[in-house]
Amino acid sequence: MPDLFDPITVGTITLDHRMVMPPHSGGRGALLGREDQFERFCAYWVQRVEAGVQWVGGAPTFVANPLVPGFEPTGVGAMADGTFRQRGYVERLAEYSRRLHDAGGWSTVQMVLQGGLPTAPSPTLSGYRDHQVPHALDLDEVAWLVREYGESAALAADGGADVIELHANHDDVLQWFLSPRTNRRTDGYGGTPENRRRLLREVVERIRTRIDRPITVGLRLCVDEMIEGGYGLEECQRLLSAFTAEGTVDYFSLDVGNNWGAPSYVAPNTYGPAQWAARCAEAGEATDLPILYAGRVGDVATARQVIADGHADLVGVVRALIAEPRLLELARAGEEGDARPCIGVQDCLSRRVVEHLPFACAVNPHVGREHEGPLPRVDRARSVLVVGGGPAGTEVAALATERGHRVELWERDDHLGGQLAVAARARMNRPYADWIDWQVRRLERLDVAVRFGVEATADLVLAHDADVVVVATGAVPRLPDAEGLDQPHVLTAVDVLGGGRGAAVGRVEVGHRVVVIAEDDRPVPLAVADHLAGAGHEVVVVHQSPDPSPLTNKYTIGGIMARLDAEGGRLVPHARLVAVDGPTVHLANVYSGRPFALEDVDTVVLACGAVPSASLHTALRGSVDGLHLLGDAFAPRRLVAATRQAFALVAGLD
Repeated sequence: MPDLFDPITVGTITLDHRMVMPPHSGGRGALLGREDQFERFCAYWVQRVEAGVQWVGGAPTFVANPLVPGFEPTGVGAMADGTFRQRGYVERLAEYSRRLHDAGGWSTVQMVLQGGLPTAPSPTLSGYRDHQVPHALDLDEVAWLVREYGESAALAADGGADVIELHANHDDVLQWFLSPRTNRRTDGYGGTPENRRRLLREVVERIRTRIDRPITVGLRLCVDEMIEGGYGLEECQRLLSAFTAEGTVDYFSLDVGNNWGAPSYVAPNTYGPAQWAARCAEAGEATDLPILYAGRVGDVATARQVIADGHADLVGVVRALIAEPRLLELARAGEEGDARPCIGVQDCLSRRVVEHLPFACAVNPHVGREHEGPLPRVDRARSVLVVGGGPAGTEVAALATERGHRVELWERDDHLGGQLAVAARARMNRPYADWIDWQVRRLERLDVAVRFGVEATADLVLAHDADVVVVATGAVPRLPDAEGLDQPHVLTAVDVLGGGRGAAVGRVEVGHRVVVIAEDDRPVPLAVADHLAGAGHEVVVVHQSPDPSPLTNKYTIGGIMARLDAEGGRLVPHARLVAVDGPTVHLANVYSGRPFALEDVDTVVLACGAVPSASLHTALRGSVDGLHLLGDAFAPRRLVAATRQAFALVAGLD
């Protein structure tokens, strides 16, 4: 039976294990940015190689777009001139490749050209979310594109790349030519499956012709687009068989889904671990070349199972290696349980795609700071009191102790985790508990003094006489501006999931017909709705905004919405809560003000965000020199905000 730690050769590269970190826009650096940005970029990838991941994908590298003068492409990954044609590309790539090689790794360049931004085989749409009609490439532009791929790949080879991977999925123009949904051409590049494959075949052949040294070439392909009119397993098998017979590629990297739907290629926790690995194996029956599977592989055990089951020859892992760069190193040492778990909150995506903030990881605030090295031990230890055992409080306590400070943590409840522990009770959030458990073990290993059942007051804090006091007391549920909220059948999301009004999990009575009032841009309302629908309730989500969860990115929300709809959930958009009058929920359109009502409602659940609980900080202000406020107690935001604030605070405690 094959094992994850068996060696394998792929084209010109040899590995002593089978876990790969595929290309993605991770870290906070840039290959072609300022010198400090380049150092960030290199440090992010080199750290993973030094921890044992020999084959890393690097950031996607964009091929130039054949555009008319003045046209401005838009959207994620949209570029005009591309990466390869930027000044200094070869020199920077060569230095990056050298550092990877010195660390024992292989350098990959993934060639990307996002379809519809604005070029495509036909003026059609790839899905149901984006509606900008693309420009259909003419034959001259197609020929130009083939040459450009060849010239760009040659530049990557000059820069020391060991692997060239062609991105032919996720709304790439190469995928759009392959797919009958987006390729409606009637010339030699459309119609039959072989004609739709022609562009990709010519690109591969041009790359092989243009690069005059041995190099590994692979294709990133979709096994099944999982959308009406797209291609599925049978066509994927034809692609693998044809390219294998031609002998022009060395491996296939496979995943499932489209660029935004259900599932997207970055699947959320509504799907199971490695859910589509068996389908990948079916595709792999059409080739004897190595197959790399990617999709919901979040730990070493799952990766091992994929290999042991024969579903793939290699396994792609991104999010788990973002959260824990030492994942393989710990597994080899038999210490996988010490690995910081990825819990799939998808903040790494939502921050960039929705909020346009720098890349970051919710559970590992050191991500993007690899170039700085670990936080140094302090010369002078200080006594630190942390009030609140939620994500912000536990992260501060652990980091401060790791730096050498003397830390005590007070928590009002009998457990750690704060509101994250409540959220973890929703069925799609159950992995959240893994991170809380990991934090508990971390604090125990560091011998942090944790006191439960402490209702912190200003007098108690002052009597403790700590050098530094960190108030991380979280937040309380926010109630909307509406009437009738004091009725017994009006509950908060915290009540329903457990932890509110003194009720244990499952002891709050929820009726069959439930209306969830969504006034929280984060995923909480959808998590509650999904949880209740899964328990058999008839759920209606009322939301004021155009989307029910505006801060949830397009790659994540599809899986949630698909399951909610399949289980009978219904949405009422652009509506605000006016009043609850017994079984009648009075609403109004947020734009026109038109009143309307939902009748025969058994339970109303308020998922309306939270209000900071900062009274302790207010009471201590002016009495403690080293007083700090962070996390939801400052302003309720994503998990990533709490852990990053904790890191920044502790970094300054010198």
